Amino acid sequence: MDFEGPSASLNAYIETRVDLEPVGQSPVVQIQLPSSGTFSRATHPRRRIITSTAACQNDEAYTRSCLASAGSLYFSHSRRYPRSFLWRVLDNSKVLELRSVDLSKDGRESREATVVLQLVFSSTIRKGCVALADDGNDVLSVFVLTRSNELFTLAVQTQVFCDIAASEVDLGAWCNTFSPPTLRPCNPVRLVAGSPEQLVVTLDDGGILKLNRKSGQVSAGPIWKDLACHGGSGILTSSLRGLIRWQGANSISYDGMVLDPSSAIAAELSPSRSHLVTVCANHTLKMWNLAKGKVVFSRDILGQEREPQDIPSVMLDAGNPEILRVIEADGTIEGDEFYIVTYSPHDAGQFKIWAVRDADQGNLGTRLLQSDATLRPPDPDSAVESKAIWKLVDFKLGRGRNDEGLGFWVLMRSSRRYKAYSMHFDLAGFRAGWSNTWASIAAGAFDQQPPPQMTSSDVRDAPELWLEYLLAPGRYPRTVLETALSTYCSTRKPSGATDAAAALGERIFSAICAQVHSQQLKPVEENGTAFAQYREAMQQEWTLFYQEVQDLDRLTWQALSLAIDDQSTMPWLLFTGGCAAIRECSRLELMVQNSSAVLREPTDRLEAPSIEDGPRPEPKLPHELAVLIQGAAGFRESFSIDFKQTCNVWLSNELWQEPLHSVPKRIEDYYERCVFAEEITDEAITGLRESLAPLGDIEGLTTDLFLAVIKEMPNFMDTKSDLLYSRFGRKILVKGGQQMIALHAQVLFDLLSLVVFVEIEVDKELLPKSQLNTSAVFMALIEQLKWYKLMEWLAKTVWSESLESPKELDKEAVTESRKEAGLTILETLFAAAVPPQSFRGQSECASLTGTIQDLLVHTTGGNNEVTLGEVVVHVQCNLLLYNELDLAARFLSFQPSTPWATYIKGRYRLARGETTEAASCFQKAAYKMAGKSTRNYYLAASGVLSPTEAAHFGQGLPFYYEHIYSLFQSASLPSYAAHFAQLALQVTRQSPSLEPPTALLTALFHSSVQTSDVETAFTALICLPRHDQTHLLPSLVKILLATPNGSKQLLDLPWPPHLLPAIDAYLAHDKPSQLKPSEKPPVSLEQQRKLLAAWRLRHGDFRGAAAALYPQMAQVKQKGTRGAESVLRFKLPSEGDEVGSRRLDELYLTVINLLACIGSEESDTHEKRSEAWLLSAVDGGKRRVVSIEDVRKGWQKELDRRSVVEGGKWGFGLGDGEEMELG
Repeated sequence: MDFEGPSASLNAYIETRVDLEPVGQSPVVQIQLPSSGTFSRATHPRRRIITSTAACQNDEAYTRSCLASAGSLYFSHSRRYPRSFLWRVLDNSKVLELRSVDLSKDGRESREATVVLQLVFSSTIRKGCVALADDGNDVLSVFVLTRSNELFTLAVQTQVFCDIAASEVDLGAWCNTFSPPTLRPCNPVRLVAGSPEQLVVTLDDGGILKLNRKSGQVSAGPIWKDLACHGGSGILTSSLRGLIRWQGANSISYDGMVLDPSSAIAAELSPSRSHLVTVCANHTLKMWNLAKGKVVFSRDILGQEREPQDIPSVMLDAGNPEILRVIEADGTIEGDEFYIVTYSPHDAGQFKIWAVRDADQGNLGTRLLQSDATLRPPDPDSAVESKAIWKLVDFKLGRGRNDEGLGFWVLMRSSRRYKAYSMHFDLAGFRAGWSNTWASIAAGAFDQQPPPQMTSSDVRDAPELWLEYLLAPGRYPRTVLETALSTYCSTRKPSGATDAAAALGERIFSAICAQVHSQQLKPVEENGTAFAQYREAMQQEWTLFYQEVQDLDRLTWQALSLAIDDQSTMPWLLFTGGCAAIRECSRLELMVQNSSAVLREPTDRLEAPSIEDGPRPEPKLPHELAVLIQGAAGFRESFSIDFKQTCNVWLSNELWQEPLHSVPKRIEDYYERCVFAEEITDEAITGLRESLAPLGDIEGLTTDLFLAVIKEMPNFMDTKSDLLYSRFGRKILVKGGQQMIALHAQVLFDLLSLVVFVEIEVDKELLPKSQLNTSAVFMALIEQLKWYKLMEWLAKTVWSESLESPKELDKEAVTESRKEAGLTILETLFAAAVPPQSFRGQSECASLTGTIQDLLVHTTGGNNEVTLGEVVVHVQCNLLLYNELDLAARFLSFQPSTPWATYIKGRYRLARGETTEAASCFQKAAYKMAGKSTRNYYLAASGVLSPTEAAHFGQGLPFYYEHIYSLFQSASLPSYAAHFAQLALQVTRQSPSLEPPTALLTALFHSSVQTSDVETAFTALICLPRHDQTHLLPSLVKILLATPNGSKQLLDLPWPPHLLPAIDAYLAHDKPSQLKPSEKPPVSLEQQRKLLAAWRLRHGDFRGAAAALYPQMAQVKQKGTRGAESVLRFKLPSEGDEVGSRRLDELYLTVINLLACIGSEESDTHEKRSEAWLLSAVDGGKRRVVSIEDVRKGWQKELDRRSVVEGGKWGFGLGDGEEMELG
């Protein structure tokens, strides 16, 4: 009886695949291992650290250095991190790479296992001759057999994967080489490790080699004791017969060897490690008693009796060793010790399950379960016309779902296509469940997104679209893009060299643009023929580059093997250049991935949900929701590319612009702007009706159906967990988040398009509002789409490569996960705070899906704890914190119009230098931000606000404006600072109970001084206490002196009486003390003395005004001697001398008039004034009283001197006061 896995199986799992490029800044430690083999070049140990991956020149180099020829995952018996290790063979089988792939770790574990270890061998590694083992401690034992028949025993400390310094240990302490003498006449085929002390090697002559570790041997000398067994005698003889190999007709060529038909091509140890189970090339299952060295059981793997002449027709391919599994299943069938599962590719492919009670009893102790059942693997392509040939690559057995029964995992491959399946069954009754419990593994929606296609309505050009697609995080490994660029440049040879130091996107853009420009096409006319040709050529070159990328990407994702972690029941897929964690589908993913017909079948993965909306609750079954989801998806698939692009553009407007109309009007506008009437064809409508037929056609749609789909999206998270995600685990988590976000966003868009179409096109009598409230559904979809469009942006946007940390970070307010170049914002701001769900009561593949849903809930507010606007502002604050202004500019479209968001937008504008826009934002947010609020602005700002700054919010407008003043003042924008300081003071004055704060007045004064706003500065000054006025006064006087028309302002301002002496003293100094030594005075000394005289005259101090001008009169008088000097040199007096004489006359008259104004009586008293009567150095530096008569006499003497000169009677100045008279 045949039992096949149906081709229409339930898609119950999704692969979440990631590349194997180092995580973050993880280094690669490469160690050259020594060798002393006969046929290998002697090498010395060498260690080097690789911090960046070099680009490969072509696909051959990429295949050699980046793609594995073999590999798998090993899970340690220890529960301590790290315990999950991925190993793979690279570089023509000469490099063994090891890395940790643990998803989670204990919450108290601070180490990160991000170091990649590469072990370089001088001889190539034999196929199937890598084995790993451990004893549950912190040492990973790695065993490798090379073509030189050297056995490398490597005791790798797990600390090496966490600390790069741990790899500096002396190589002799953890590496040992041993050349078993038995391997000189024989060649190894498979290497099996039962423990760090026990190895078994299958040989090409049909025998096996047992290797037991010598007790007490650590590293020096041979540490293994070898013993060869050949089934009968158990001991390999050294006779000529044993040395000479005879090649018969049934011999098999494999990996440079000639295998005997009895050679074991697959081998595993029994759970007790006392027996070796093998499958031989001649289609035979054998069991060896290792203690006796004898074969104790031998039978055809399909349980059939075959004649010797039939053996060649069923010979097995030695290159596919994954045809045997040994499992221990206690208590499944009483008395059974373990079970063996074999696979034969013959007879259309069959599995057989063997129960072993006593292996040494031969056929009596081993029996074939369900011998009459033909257990076939699922057929991925069962169509009759299909010509694809699918082969089994690997299969694994582990614990079943919820620790019940067994899990059977199968990996099939046809050329570069692969398909994985899973089945859960009980050994006691697997026949009944074999054909109807298969579940398949689907690819994620993110990995299936098509490349961009240019449309006439596209507002973005081809480079922008293509770079966004190619550089999307998680889509292509960086090495793939680098190699594709190198290959493209070598084949297309674009003119001009690209900057090797530039970013990858820039180099790709430069190379393609150079190639287009070399075709002498220029976009000279935007709508002309030349522009169309240019655009077509650009799209063609991007498509060629994309094909290079796709070719390399297909090489990267060729399936190699399956692996199951028995502790966490976590399945893995290993590819040539990556790996995939297999997780369970969420409920909504099940509805998207499976047809309604499949979902109708009874399954324990889906429970019938119910939704209560209105007085009559009606349960909605999963297959009903699947009909709606897939009907809407088919409707969207009928859209043209231009139509989809138009819908996306108008959807963005609908999501992020403030609504101006009612909901029905918005739906109508969306319908008209997207031109639904012209784009929706009759065929699309017919297809929609057919797909919705199980629901009763379009008229069967209800509000409950749409809302039930929305309810399937995650909306609650449970963060109770004592685990943390590792760096690699977060990489898987984010990739899973990208998959789920893309799928949910697509479902929401499909439903929205359907609702818009139904609202306008379907008659209201056929579909009344009581049945389908399109307005309510439309708004519910819009609200969900806002969240998912935001998450799409977070999941595809990475931090810039130029890391710039903020100068001062407050650890309490800043996200725990710091910014790191190349990581997505979703990972650093949100994923880092989401703990993994515990998998104690569920498998890790189920907990991973649950944690991805928790990530979406946490990003969207965490159990409705915060709003969309608060999440948006949180993101924007972090962008500002790390000076990511370009990303912040792109993120502005998500910004809501709330006061808190407006304030943060102002901070962004201020950081960009857009001061007018920043001031406008701050002003708009003022009243709400100044009002009372329960929000903790310090924590909400994520480090953008200090505790002192945050204290200004919610305390009234004066405090808010004072904070804005400080922002502009810190940005050296005094005019804006003064404006907000004035606003703060205005608000303060409006409240009689508030006194203008001194700090604010001082701030306003300084800002006004910086902008030469004299009136505002004067107003602020006189409002300050007297002590502060005296201290700040010189700054204002200095500005007044330096400002045009400032002297008049100085005289006209209504200065308080107590400031007059201070101003007088400032003007009386030849060089005020407030000036720096190198600073130039704002006015000349002569102008300053005139101003001092005017100041004193304005305030009725005639004597002081005369005293201010008197030194100036003496200086002018001194310059008057030039006339005599000119005559002495027989030169006529110059015009400047005449001007000086007139100025001297003016000064004499002014001083005489000022003194005359004092009054004769007071003048006769000769009262002293220190400032008035201090004479300058020209008068000998002596103090004396100068009366009005003295001044008049001096002026008369000056007039007499001029008279003599004008009459031609003057003497030659001979110096020292002597004159020579001329008759």
